[in-house]
Amino acid sequence: MEVKAEQLAAHSRHWVMPCVWVVGDNFDAFDIALEDDPTVNKVVTEVEYNNEKFYQIDWAEEIQQHLDVALDSKASILDAETTNDDWWLTIRFGSRNQFNIFRDYLTDQEITFSLENLTQSQIPHQYMGGLTDPQREALVVAVEEGYFAIPREATMDEIADRLGISTQSASERLRRGIEEFVETMLVTDIDKIDV
Repeated sequence: MEVKAEQLAAHSRHWVMPCVWVVGDNFDAFDIALEDDPTVNKVVTEVEYNNEKFYQIDWAEEIQQHLDVALDSKASILDAETTNDDWWLTIRFGSRNQFNIFRDYLTDQEITFSLENLTQSQIPHQYMGGLTDPQREALVVAVEEGYFAIPREATMDEIADRLGISTQSASERLRRGIEEFVETMLVTDIDKIDV
């Protein structure tokens, strides 16, 4: 089973309700796991679509306290995914100090976490647009797999397999992503070049 948070809707400081999509073929086992999970107060909504199921979950008080600290440190949870026992979160903080406050809280509470990446945004938001999520994913996978390395470390077939799409679709997605990225990031420089 794979769980992906669609959004984290903060209705008030005292009620932050995650909306999650669960993909898999054993929803009964997942439903039982939710009932047995001490971090879940109750499931507010659940709707099933083919091999996916949508849930809105009301957290138990302990989790709510952790979320309050995240809100206090001005954090925005941009993405959350889980498989088995681990969660991967993408969290945006307005400053390094806000991150430090949240990190110190987790450490004080003896909450184990692993920081995989910490960056400071250098590019204004308007320059981040243009790429679709699938294009962005294709570009990231291509870089991670070494598709752009010299010598090349991955084939388009391998990129397509990792993305779960056909080789032709992967190629088109990657080319459109590169084109969009160049137009978005370099268009002012291209306009200045005399041809």
